[in-house]
Amino acid sequence: MNNKKSNEIYTKRLLLRKFQICDFEDYYDILKQEEVSMWLGTGKRKSLDDVIRIMKNFEKHWVENNYGVWAVTNRETNKLIGQCGFNILEDTKETELLYAFDSKFWGKGYATEASMAAIEFLYENFKLNHVVALVYPNNNRSSNVIKKIGFEYKGIEEHFGVELLYYKLKLDKSSFK
Repeated sequence: MNNKKSNEIYTKRLLLRKFQICDFEDYYDILKQEEVSMWLGTGKRKSLDDVIRIMKNFEKHWVENNYGVWAVTNRETNKLIGQCGFNILEDTKETELLYAFDSKFWGKGYATEASMAAIEFLYENFKLNHVVALVYPNNNRSSNVIKKIGFEYKGIEEHFGVELLYYKLKLDKSSFK
């Protein structure tokens, strides 16, 4: 069940909700993992200051756009296991899907489950016609998630000073069958 007013999304196993101050420590624990941070932005491990800046940017994006990046929690344990949501790329103004999960939870389908729910929420509430995803060329796990969701590979583009695989998902009713 998706609730636009509260900006919460429930899936079978997950709750996507806005980040809260109490998430900081767990979120920092996720982003300081080298195997996680190497695939994000510039690819460098995140510091405490980086995480503060990231969380402030998430909140700013929500205020300005009424959507953004959600904290992803396990519904059974209420434990923060990652992030999933959207950012607007500064250079192209396209809406980018982004996600990152604690490496302990990789390979369990959480990125796919959260991403599909987030994309459906975005389409239903904001009527965008497409979403993009940027993936490091050797990040096979992420490429597999993106392809499973239905994104099409469009080429290589430079973002954040890094060459990344550029994928695009056209959004229409057939995207959610």
